[in-house]
Amino acid sequence: MDIDARTLRTFREVTLTGSFTQAARRLGYSQSSVTAQMRALERQVGEPVFERLPNGVRLTHAGTVLRDYARQILTLVGEMETALRRPAANPPRLTIGIVPALAYGQQLARVTHVGRRLLSGVQLALRVMGTAEVHDAFRAGAIDGALVLTAVDADDPADLLGDHSYAERSDDLTEIRLQEVEFVPVTGTGRRPGGHGRQVVIADPDCPSQRWLPEFLRLRCDSPPEIHELGSMAGVRAATQSGLGCAMLPTALAADHEEAGGLRPLPGVPRMRWNASLILGRHDTRPAVDRQNLTETLRQATALGRAVHPAAPAVGVLEEGDGLEGGVVDDAVLGGGVLEGGVLGGGATALGPDPSIAS
Repeated sequence: MDIDARTLRTFREVTLTGSFTQAARRLGYSQSSVTAQMRALERQVGEPVFERLPNGVRLTHAGTVLRDYARQILTLVGEMETALRRPAANPPRLTIGIVPALAYGQQLARVTHVGRRLLSGVQLALRVMGTAEVHDAFRAGAIDGALVLTAVDADDPADLLGDHSYAERSDDLTEIRLQEVEFVPVTGTGRRPGGHGRQVVIADPDCPSQRWLPEFLRLRCDSPPEIHELGSMAGVRAATQSGLGCAMLPTALAADHEEAGGLRPLPGVPRMRWNASLILGRHDTRPAVDRQNLTETLRQATALGRAVHPAAPAVGVLEEGDGLEGGVVDDAVLGGGVLEGGVLGGGATALGPDPSIAS
């Protein structure tokens, strides 16, 4: 059966008007042309699709079946015509997942602004999702890439997100390292002395930047801290400012609030760095230029979000009464591989505290 779109459109008008004459008037055809098209259609179907009435026509059972399929076919034909006639109105879409630690307001705005310049002709869609959700989103084909935090010294894609259960899919992913992003441990300015390490506020329990501080405090205290999971860096920052606990924030996010009041560095705990990395499917068939422009967009956006601080000692000294026990933070804890899986030993580069932390 070979029914063309023109015949289906004529058929649709007849079904809407219930009359060959009215359909011809609406389409600008002669009545004889409409009649000829419908007779040819019935020959292709093999049976009548209209029942002729004294004052018009109505659908037979075969006509009703054909009407439903014609509606779907004409909808698809219309979409195809629109896409071919106005390609700029239907640009290719790039859906990128971003983990909460990199999805605070200023960072999302930077990605959007840079993307408009470098990804012209491509619609960039950002989706904030937890680190663990990135796995499922790749598996389901819901995202084309992901901006995540990875260990500075991780070489195996199976360890990109700190999830060894994902190892069997390591060959399907590739990591493009963009920038090292610095995080600073902070607490509220009104936080009572001695309570810094008892409660930790986090945004994403599977993100290395959010796992690090609870593990650090667990190693230095008699018991693990109480953890509050809020799901966004804006929520973490607000809760920390209100005195709920301490947190690990991107330095760029914390800087303005340190200056304006409400946040201060957590005494005796070092700043840390992780890679902001773009994760892509290794066998993605998207044009290479789109991949290159996406990479450059995220590289520039994350670079704009970095805050520069002077070099500091590699070892932090813990104060008495700050809720941490044990005095000096030794090299083994900060960089010597005490923990596996990219949390402490393999998960970041210890930069040591800012000089303001040691007071």
